[in-house]
Amino acid sequence: MAKFITILRVAVVLCILAIIAMTAYMWKTAPEPSRIRTYSAKVLDLSPMARLCTLDIYEDVPVKGRVGKKHLVARMTLNGSITFDLDNVIPEERGDTLRVTLPPERVEIYESTEPESYIVIDTWNDALFGSSTLTTSQENAIKAKVKENFCKKLYARGDIARARAEAVRNLTAMLAGLTGKIVIVTDPTPCGTENFIFARPSEK
Repeated sequence: MAKFITILRVAVVLCILAIIAMTAYMWKTAPEPSRIRTYSAKVLDLSPMARLCTLDIYEDVPVKGRVGKKHLVARMTLNGSITFDLDNVIPEERGDTLRVTLPPERVEIYESTEPESYIVIDTWNDALFGSSTLTTSQENAIKAKVKENFCKKLYARGDIARARAEAVRNLTAMLAGLTGKIVIVTDPTPCGTENFIFARPSEK
């Protein structure tokens, strides 16, 4: 019995030594800490997050303008969105902190194509016997001015600032959840950059 116990003890000691030797080998051959990354693939692709940083726009606006002596009063429905191009944004890693700069917003406004989205209320001509009928290009010129003024209104009433603040919050939460790191999203232009475009107005 004593001999069996001695053999058992030797076997246990040998197993322990083998485990220690294997652990030491793995530690020695492991990558340097500076080469270890705690998250994969460049965080990757930020573009799927872009939708969560988008504000959709739907609003009825009055149309009032003139071309020469011709006047137009109408009502138009505008659609659009405030988005952020995250495709070229590269997060900067500093230790346990991830820093991201929010890019300029993209404000896109276009005329709705839904039925009755554009209704002419009145037209007239200052000339006594002049025609009050506007051509399509004349109407589109008035609409373009309305859309430009509407975009400026979005900035003036704070819609863009609110969209940018919401984008900062969303990006911070999403990146922190993905990486487990401290995330700092900075916004160099919290009031926006007046970066807006217009889709071609529909022919009516």
